[in-house]
Amino acid sequence: MEEKSEKNRLNYWKWAFLLLLSIVLGSVIWLSSQLTPFIQGEPNLSLNESKKEEMTFQIQARKKDLNQLVTKYIDEELSNKQVDFNFILDEQAQLSGTFQLFSRDVGFSLFLDPFVMENGNLQFKATRISVGALDLPISFAMNLIKSQLKVPEWVAIDTKKEIIVFNLNEFYLKSGMHFTADKIDLEKDDIRLNVFLPNN
Repeated sequence: MEEKSEKNRLNYWKWAFLLLLSIVLGSVIWLSSQLTPFIQGEPNLSLNESKKEEMTFQIQARKKDLNQLVTKYIDEELSNKQVDFNFILDEQAQLSGTFQLFSRDVGFSLFLDPFVMENGNLQFKATRISVGALDLPISFAMNLIKSQLKVPEWVAIDTKKEIIVFNLNEFYLKSGMHFTADKIDLEKDDIRLNVFLPNN
């Protein structure tokens, strides 16, 4: 009798686990479907309007997930004949590719440290740059990158401060979904984003 009761308890936890797993997987699949296409939408709502018309939840992502998402975004939305580039998160954020210098293609890798701003936007501070065999100042190389790189309107490159800012509060998907950053810890592979969904 006791053995049967133990089996029932095990079955209960098994089905509870499967149900929870189904909910999590369903949420991930649904969110993934909402992330395409990547289209900038209407201006941001005020705080009061946001509270009334949006629901909010937080997701935790890993570097490899965001790298896939960024690669897809670059391939689909930022076709750029002048500059071939990639943006990945590893031990640091890294913007790499080629640009034209004296009519020649020169490879570059710009290394950046990410920082979550108070408004939920992401700031990347340049720490070093590798430009082929050349020894160029970061600000000079960033000027070349800025002049040739096609970036979306919500990305700002400040060559004097040597930073790149992702203004997430200006980035909207077609569905009206938008995001703010809550935490980014590349060393611990812990990235958390707040997701805002319109109720209508």
